[in-house]
Amino acid sequence: MKPWVWVLVVATLFSAAQLTAAPGKFYPDSAQYLAQTLDLLGDSRQADRETTIQTYCDAYRRPRLMSPFGRPSESADRAADACVRKLHAQNALTTENRYGPGITRGSAILSPRYESIFLSRPGVAVIFAPGVAVLGPRMGMWLTTLIWTLIGSVFVFLLLRVVGTPLRQAVLGQVLFLILPPRYWTMAPLAEGMTLTLVALALLGVAYTMTHRTRLGLALMAAAVGCGLFVKYSQFLLLAVALAGSAALAALFARRAGHPTRRLLQVAGASAAAAVVLYAVSTALGWPGGAESMQDLATEHFRRPDVPDPTLHWLRSNARFWVSWAGDQLAAPLLLATWAVAAWGVIRSRTVVGFAIFATALAGVGNQIGHPDASQADRLILVAWLLTVYGLPLLLADRNRLAGARPRATQAAAGR
Repeated sequence: MKPWVWVLVVATLFSAAQLTAAPGKFYPDSAQYLAQTLDLLGDSRQADRETTIQTYCDAYRRPRLMSPFGRPSESADRAADACVRKLHAQNALTTENRYGPGITRGSAILSPRYESIFLSRPGVAVIFAPGVAVLGPRMGMWLTTLIWTLIGSVFVFLLLRVVGTPLRQAVLGQVLFLILPPRYWTMAPLAEGMTLTLVALALLGVAYTMTHRTRLGLALMAAAVGCGLFVKYSQFLLLAVALAGSAALAALFARRAGHPTRRLLQVAGASAAAAVVLYAVSTALGWPGGAESMQDLATEHFRRPDVPDPTLHWLRSNARFWVSWAGDQLAAPLLLATWAVAAWGVIRSRTVVGFAIFATALAGVGNQIGHPDASQADRLILVAWLLTVYGLPLLLADRNRLAGARPRATQAAAGR
C-alpha cells in the first residue's frame, strides 16, 4: 500500500471517530474568537454579540449535535436559558471592550486589556471565517479545527519520512499526534490546533533545511512563523528563541567534533531573525507582552486592581505551580516516563532534527512558565508533547533503516 494511502486511512478513521463528539465544548476563549470572526464576516456588533451569546449558551443545551438521546433534557434547556439571561444582563455593564463584556462561566470581564489578548491573534478569526460562513458558528469552527489537526498530523508524518524513518513508524507519529492528550485541545474551537500544526510545519521546514533542501525548508519555516505571528505570537517567539539557541548549541558541539556547521547555522540565523521580527511587530502593534500576562495572572483576568510587583507574584506563582505539578506527575508518572522515553528515542536516533524537537519541548515548558496557571496546565504546555510525538517513532524505528539514512543526513547537516 502506498504511503499516502496509509495517511488517508488514518485521517479518515480519526475524522469518523470525532463525529460522535461534534461540535464539542465551547469555551469562553471560543466566544472571543467567534466575536472577531463574525465581525470579519460583516455582521453588526449587536448581531455579533447576540450570535455569540446564543452559540455559547447552546453548548449547554446541545454539547453534541449528533446526540443519540434525542432532544435536550429540561435541565439542559434551563441551563441554556439561564446562560442567555445572565449574558444579556451583562450587556448593560459599562465596558470599553469592542465586543462587549468578556464572556466567562463566572463574572463578566470588563477590562479591554483582557480582550486585547485575543485581538492580538487576528489570524484565528481569518482561519475560522470560511467554516463559520458556510456551516454556522459551532460546526464551522469544529470542522476548521478538525482540518487543521489532520494537516498537523500530515506534517508529522512528512518530517519522520524526511529524516529516514520507516513507513510504519512515520504513520505511528501521525497517529500519536491525533490521539495523545493534546487532541482534547486541538479539537476544541480554540487557537491550540492551529498553533500545534504551525509548529509542526516549522519543524518540517527545519528537516528540509537539514537535508539539503534549504530554500524549501527556510520557506516553510518563514510561512509557519509568519502565520504563527497572527495566531499566537508569544508561543512562536518562544519557539524561535528555543530553535535559535538549540541550533547554535548544536553547531558549537559539531564544530568541536570537527564537523561543518553550515546547515545548523542557517537554522540558527533564520530562527534568530524570526524572533527579532516577532518581537518587533508585536511591540509596534502594541500587543500585550510579558508584563501584561503577569498582571492578567495576578488580577484574575483584570477583575482586580493591578498588583504593584507583578514579577514577584509571577515568581511565587511559578514556585507553587511547579512544586504542585512535580508532585502530581511523580504520583502518576506516566507523563514523565513518556517524555523520558521519547527524549531517549531522539538522542538514540541521532536524527538531524533532534535539536529542533528538543526546542519544541523547551518552548512548551517556557509557555507554561510564562503563565503558571494550574487550571490551564495541560493546555499551556501543549507544544512540549511534540517530543513524544516524534520521539517514540524514532525510538521504535528500524535501526538498520535509520543507519542507512544517517550518512546522507549527516552530510546535509554539515552543509556539504
